[in-house]
Amino acid sequence: MKIRPLILIILLVGAFVYLTSYSNFRSVPGAPLAKLWRQSPMHLTEADAQPAYTPEESNRIAVYKRALPSVVNVTSSALAFDFFYGVVPQSGQGSGFVLTKDGRIITNYHVIQNAQNVEVTTSDKRTYKAQIVLQDKAHDLALLQINAKNLTPSILSESSDLQVGQNVYAIGNPFGLNGTMTTGIISSIRSVQEPSG
Repeated sequence: MKIRPLILIILLVGAFVYLTSYSNFRSVPGAPLAKLWRQSPMHLTEADAQPAYTPEESNRIAVYKRALPSVVNVTSSALAFDFFYGVVPQSGQGSGFVLTKDGRIITNYHVIQNAQNVEVTTSDKRTYKAQIVLQDKAHDLALLQINAKNLTPSILSESSDLQVGQNVYAIGNPFGLNGTMTTGIISSIRSVQEPSG
């Protein structure tokens, strides 16, 4: 009579499935598991967002949208020799910004230092070969020229009236991440003496 244990197992499994899946224990309110399986409707709510941007956020967004078309990504490559006179490729990468509509770009000297090939990628993802026009190692600046027309030049201003505590924004392409923005304040105004003078 091996069929009795099999029928008993089937009945127990069936009862378990019924109780856990289909029964809500409403007819037996005092049952211990009644509260566990009592069905309650699920309510989803949306998080309340602020209705509009703060004045500071609106200003940051406006600055970003106005300045971004003038920001470029600069990459450079060069060949150097290692200790055993083997050729080793070197590369540099950084940000720059458009000075003139006809393709004058300013960037840092360390980005294009000893470069043999320099490329500039504009905010609309177009890439141009660049020529190095001027280099100023003491101030870590370099002037490039690309063959492009109708670029959006940056709006420059005097720095002589800056005050400690003013908000500043940095928009650039660190590590090739295009169009990033960060904010801070002017923490100090002083001259910086470099080893080269």
